[in-house]
Order: sequence, then C-alpha cells, then structure tokens
Amino acid sequence: MNLKKRMLNWLAQRLPTCKEVTRMASDAMERKLSLRQRIDFKLHLLICSLCMRYVKQLEMMREIAHQHPEKSEAAAATKLPPASRERMKQALRA
Repeated sequence: MNLKKRMLNWLAQRLPTCKEVTRMASDAMERKLSLRQRIDFKLHLLICSLCMRYVKQLEMMREIAHQHPEKSEAAAATKLPPASRERMKQALRA
C-alpha cells in the first residue's frame, strides 16, 4: 500500500463516521460546533466526497427554504395522519 493510501486509512480510522458527520452537519446549522468537532468535520469532508455532497445539498435546501418562507410555513402547518407519524417515529428509533 502506498504512503498516500496508508495516510488516508490512518486518518479515516480517527475521524467521525459518515453517519456522525451527517448529524454534525445538521447540528452545525443550529449551533456552533466545538473546535475539535469543526476540525474533525472539515477533515472528514476532505476525504469523503459523499458527505461533501450531502452537506452541499443540505445547505442548498436551507437556502431555498429561507428564500420561500411562506411555503415552509404552509408545509409546517400540514398535519400527517397519526399512522404516518408513528411509522416515522419507529424508523427514526431504528
């Protein structure tokens, strides 16, 4: 294994997982992450193109929602049927 691959492997073992990074991306939109979290987050994005794509999509959705607040409010006022809400809760717990 060449040096570059070994270094990336070493780094990947010490950084948060993709699942943790997606949670951090959402958290970062609500609050400021700690310095360590920001460093880990940025380093992970440097080596993971899928997480980078996810973060860009999340930012784009947030920007669009801010540009059209009236549609966001209308969507928030819409109620899901109780059965649908329960299925979503179960899926989130899993």
